[in-house]
Amino acid sequence: MTSDTFVVAGGGLSLTRLIPGQVLVTDRIVRTNNFFFEPMHYLGRRVDLAFMGGDPRVAPFMFETLWRCRADYDLAAWSSHNPAVIRAGQRRFGACYRVMRYRDAAIEAEVAALMARHERKPTTGTYAALMAHGMGARRIILTGIDFYNGGQRYPFEPGRHQRDLMGQDLNRRGIDQRLHAPQLDLDILSALIRRGDTEFLRSGAGTPLDSLMPQAPVRTGQPVIPTPRTPPTDWAPRAGLYPIAWLKLMRRASAMLRGLRGQS
Repeated sequence: MTSDTFVVAGGGLSLTRLIPGQVLVTDRIVRTNNFFFEPMHYLGRRVDLAFMGGDPRVAPFMFETLWRCRADYDLAAWSSHNPAVIRAGQRRFGACYRVMRYRDAAIEAEVAALMARHERKPTTGTYAALMAHGMGARRIILTGIDFYNGGQRYPFEPGRHQRDLMGQDLNRRGIDQRLHAPQLDLDILSALIRRGDTEFLRSGAGTPLDSLMPQAPVRTGQPVIPTPRTPPTDWAPRAGLYPIAWLKLMRRASAMLRGLRGQS
């Protein structure tokens, strides 16, 4: 694809409510993290870039799961900001890895300053938007980036491995304030918008993005038509020789140690 319109899609429910024509088959598609659990190809089978983040300890199983359903997608490339996630992805997807890049040093420095001010890191969706900007996007449409404010996080139910490792309330809880600050993401997006070199649009309404950017219009051209698929229901139980049960055991042991220290 040579389009300068990028669709940066998280896993929030606004992705499921796209108006036909907001996304066209000629747009370049950027997905994040566990998109392969979705019951529909909401944006088609082509993924121009998968931007992967999240907890690096579960990254090996995330990539292994994507590998097992790779025939469902036409994945051109992937990237990450996290060295540990990058190492995990190299085992299966080393050939199509792309280094994360900013458009210029000015926005990279501004993002670093905002992170220092908030003492947090952006969510994966915001990193993906920065990458799309760095790849030369002239228009970025954000969808599925809802800041977990709609009650249900994802258009699928996380499997047992996901819930065991990330919390039984994974699909219902809000953003993790220990790791992220929504205002940081909004400040970064505001900085990108102020530059004036890329138009930012949102697909839906009812999220903090409403005050930053207008809603994406219906455009002339061939719209993306969602099609059903049969997704995996959980992370793969093993990545190479590494069983996910070991990670669960280490998590439980770590929690027990924290409890003992708290009692001492």
